[in-house]
Amino acid sequence: MSTFLNKKICIKGAVQGVGFRPFVYKIATKLNVFGEVYNDSSGVIVLTKCKQHTLDQFLSLLRDNAPPLAKITSIDVQDNNHDTQNYSDFKITASQAGQVSTMVLPDACICQACINDISDKSNRRYGYAFTNCTHCGPRFSIIKAIPYDRQFTSMSAFKMCKACEKEYQDPLDRRFHAQPNACPDCGPQLQLTNTAGKNISTDDVIKETASLLKQGKIVAIKGIGGFHLACLASSNSALETLRMRKIRLRKPFALMAKNVDMVSEYCRISKQETSLLKDKASPIVLLSKKNDLLSEKIAPKQKSLGFMLPYSPLHYLLLQALNTPLVLTSGNRTQQVQITDNQQAIDELGDIADYFLLHNRDIINRVDDSVVQVVANKKRVVRRARGYAPTALSLPKGFEKSNGVLAVGAELKNTFCLFTNSQAVVSQHIGDLRTLESYQDFQSNISLYQQLYDVKIQHLACDLHPDYLSSKYAQNYAHTQMLELQKIQHHHAHIGACLFENGRSIDSNKVLGVVWDGIGLGTDGSLWGGEFMLADYLEFDRVAQFEYIPLLGGDKATNEPWRIAYAYFKHYNLTKKEFFTKQATANLDALLKSNIPVNHTSSVGRLFDGVAFVLGICQEKIDYEAQAAIELENLANACTNPERQQVYEFYFKQNQDNKIIVSSEKMWFAFLQDIEQKVPYADIAYKFHLSLAHLLLDTALQLQQTLCFDTVALSGGVFNNKLLLTLADKLFNKVNTITLLSPSEIPTGDGAISLGQAAICAAKNQTI
Repeated sequence: MSTFLNKKICIKGAVQGVGFRPFVYKIATKLNVFGEVYNDSSGVIVLTKCKQHTLDQFLSLLRDNAPPLAKITSIDVQDNNHDTQNYSDFKITASQAGQVSTMVLPDACICQACINDISDKSNRRYGYAFTNCTHCGPRFSIIKAIPYDRQFTSMSAFKMCKACEKEYQDPLDRRFHAQPNACPDCGPQLQLTNTAGKNISTDDVIKETASLLKQGKIVAIKGIGGFHLACLASSNSALETLRMRKIRLRKPFALMAKNVDMVSEYCRISKQETSLLKDKASPIVLLSKKNDLLSEKIAPKQKSLGFMLPYSPLHYLLLQALNTPLVLTSGNRTQQVQITDNQQAIDELGDIADYFLLHNRDIINRVDDSVVQVVANKKRVVRRARGYAPTALSLPKGFEKSNGVLAVGAELKNTFCLFTNSQAVVSQHIGDLRTLESYQDFQSNISLYQQLYDVKIQHLACDLHPDYLSSKYAQNYAHTQMLELQKIQHHHAHIGACLFENGRSIDSNKVLGVVWDGIGLGTDGSLWGGEFMLADYLEFDRVAQFEYIPLLGGDKATNEPWRIAYAYFKHYNLTKKEFFTKQATANLDALLKSNIPVNHTSSVGRLFDGVAFVLGICQEKIDYEAQAAIELENLANACTNPERQQVYEFYFKQNQDNKIIVSSEKMWFAFLQDIEQKVPYADIAYKFHLSLAHLLLDTALQLQQTLCFDTVALSGGVFNNKLLLTLADKLFNKVNTITLLSPSEIPTGDGAISLGQAAICAAKNQTI
């Protein structure tokens, strides 16, 4: 006869605040397991009294049927010899010894059960825009402090009614301990106002808002993590007005559609892309356009559209009242952060929006929409924010003792990163640290994360560039806290992030890191951006680079592609002909002849700018970052016979240190010859992309002849280019001597820099 076993089961991961204890309770009562479940500082603890075969069933159900928002990282089963309690049933008990360290979860899109509630006329939450449960709803955006209890969220302002309180206290209810739980009688309420903040009288706020949108009005809508500016995607006049008022002339707008069927009317969608659209993170998914049914003004000169599905009850209810997609763009003024406060929205967006759809639940933490795409059959996160952040990354082997690292990231697309004793936490997308508001947001978020994760900063890392605001923050922090500051080279950080995300151990072998981006300060004082580096976490050797060209006009050159093109023409003595007749080149000629110091760059991002200009793209200046490269990629995608295209030739030189210099001189001559011979610009643009993919592989193979590596790690904003990354992936798949690593869960652009800084800093500290 089998005997009863007393076991202690320790479950770690995202298992607090997700309905995990009632999930355990239901399984235990179903299997007639006796014992208790509670939270402790490391996760969830289950004490059981049952027979072996029942224990096996219990563990199997735990692993395979976890709640939607839960993520189990480990289950450890131990003998519970010290517990003599004679269990006769199963209970959910209070948290035990020590402070509960709840893993902070990202906001999650509305679940089907809640959709059913708000769609059912007999349900007390019918049409209620703030319906949620333990499987969905706001999390990070409303939290003020730990533990994750209602009193430490913006829901503390709303006292639950008796019906909601009953749900909250019932272990068998899916709203058991759902901190944002509310209903129309006790929860947040909607408010529709004009630009003066005066209420619009209506019996149905959602219906009235939909009516205004159908009339071509622009409505500022308060969402989960901030305001959006919304208009009907089918209204050309509304789109023109929105672009004019927001001074956003060409940057693409994001779209929200009622469902996948509506998205498929306008875009081609794979199974993987459908899965991303429906994911609990509900990101913006970049999709290939199927037709031109929607206005060109949504995404000028683009072959793709960014779609998301309704992720809050408010969005869901609003989209049900519309038959076409909505444009939803960040509610802010140009170059400012997304607004979260009602009064600030009315004050600052009153000359952009016609009406305001507000609510009275405060947004504590600003969280922008995440952006993803599928490239080479993998999800690629372009912007990591709502739905993904602050989900943590597991620590690869060797990083287990890296607690207390803070890395502050780059200047653009800023994120910061904290290492705890069990995870790497990368912040949500903060944005460009070029305004007071974004810098304040950056600082307040660092303080919040330290509190949420109970981390004492012991090690500090920043970019090598001393003038980045993030670097200045780190310098001041290091001085006041008497900490050593490690300055990490920008492109080394890119490689470190790619290695870390791909689970490479702290002592893993060196890889060839290929980092192509806009600009990052190099160790020689020049501005790098076309780099081949033999690297691990501890060090790097720049073994090859693109040839330097002068950055004419400094920062102006990053916004005016003609300056980059002119620099290449002067550098390689190319025939200028008609390309620069409208530009003031005499000033640049004088600059080159003078003794005034000029920065030089090896940037592939700038090479894209120069090529785009010569092909007629962005003739004056760019309206948004990477516009020239994005439009060049879209031009390349119009190539009608890609399989017949040959490649432009680059050639290798050596500098005084016997390092490879990649020269684009031959490429430029052949490129201009194609223009002279009236080759279609789409074919030329495609050939340029194909040539870079071949160059990447050819350089790696040549370097492999003299250097010891079997892995190439790609990173840098240039690899957001879907065509380039797809072509490179196909080429490397044909080579069995090289493994290709690239980012997936972390952006390939500067949003990854903080993770790389933290990984390198941690690795170096462990070798001291």
